Amino acid sequence: MNRPFFSILLPTKNRSEIIGGAVESALRQTFADFELVVSDNDDSPTATRDAVAQFKDPRVRYFRTPGNLPMHENWENALSHATGRFVLILEDKMRLVENALAILLRLIQQHGEVVISYDVRFLRQSALPALDPVPEPASIQSTDAAELFRRFDVRFFRMHPKSLDSCAPLEVIHRARANSPTGMFFSHVTPDYSSGFLLLGTVDYFLFLDAALVYIPNNWMAHGRYSVGQASYQKAALTARWLKELPVSVEEIQSYSPVKCQWLWINNAMYDYFTKYAKRTDAPPPDWVCFHAFCLMIVVMGWRMGADMSEDLAAIRSSLARNPLGFRLRVYAVTVQRLSALGCLFISNRFK
Repeated sequence: MNRPFFSILLPTKNRSEIIGGAVESALRQTFADFELVVSDNDDSPTATRDAVAQFKDPRVRYFRTPGNLPMHENWENALSHATGRFVLILEDKMRLVENALAILLRLIQQHGEVVISYDVRFLRQSALPALDPVPEPASIQSTDAAELFRRFDVRFFRMHPKSLDSCAPLEVIHRARANSPTGMFFSHVTPDYSSGFLLLGTVDYFLFLDAALVYIPNNWMAHGRYSVGQASYQKAALTARWLKELPVSVEEIQSYSPVKCQWLWINNAMYDYFTKYAKRTDAPPPDWVCFHAFCLMIVVMGWRMGADMSEDLAAIRSSLARNPLGFRLRVYAVTVQRLSALGCLFISNRFK
């Protein structure tokens, strides 16, 4: 059996009603040398199996888990079956633009075995057309990207080579996993951010394509039904279940943050930064002024979604109260400056 060029990993749980669209978007690719690895972690033993069985294509490889794996272990299970030279993740709620693999192939042919990150678009409509023309990618030093995270610069969250919007050589992934403190590439707490931080600690640079190769249709991110991160704004059952399944406690996750709130998703990224990147590279500490400003921006975004952010805001205020007045004034100044620059939209400004 010839080795495919790409492995598209599709880990899923209890979303049989939407997984077919993800599979279709892969099978419509203009570059056909790939495998699609489905890791079915459903509570139901048949729902996703039956949805995937409708696709009679040998490139679709279906694997059933016991059904009780936490998210990161389901992703790791999909990776264990990958045989392609390059690996990317396609969640069940995501769709590939039809020439995504062709674009990645061309960039690899031009630049060699390199990690490539790209944008993701959140759509109100159902589809995003093929990307044309394709902009030139930027070469980003890994240390520069890490510095953007320490300043909580919103540019980092677009370019970070987290697995949901990046493609990496399988050999690089194996090297990163060898250095992982958990022995996994898709580690807890957040498998996308943790894998991205492992990559930043493994490669000197990566390419960032400032264009969307994947999209999430139908405004699915707006109310958190299909996203743990978005569900955290609503304090929804999806996030509560995910937290309960983690092998680390909420208290341990929060130990890396001065703002003690389980619903603030940036705290999860902070945990992954400190455990998957900073400890191995003796990196400088985060800018805590910018961190508190970022937390306040999350609160603003929650308000825009109609969420109750009182618990989050109380935790931020409690943390700010432990700091001198000058610190608090700098936090408010940075918050106003950044919200003004972004038109008070931040994440939601990417809905088109």
